[in-house]
Amino acid sequence: MGIVDGNAMAGLMHDLFARDMTTVGYKCGSCGRTGVLAEMMVYMSGPGTVARCRDCDAILVMLTERRGMYCIDTPGLA
Repeated sequence: MGIVDGNAMAGLMHDLFARDMTTVGYKCGSCGRTGVLAEMMVYMSGPGTVARCRDCDAILVMLTERRGMYCIDTPGLA
């Protein structure tokens, strides 16, 4: 699977947060871009899901599942 937008994470994010997360705002800690989760560039072909900034390609969100638990890391969010 190639690059998709943040809507591809909508189901999983709803399961984790019990609400529609696609309209939640963010700010990139690297370039300062602001937007909503639905606008992020998402890569789902690896061992987890990685969402990157559309402007500078910084990693904003990483989602992985291990032994039935989800781990969420947000290294690029300001």
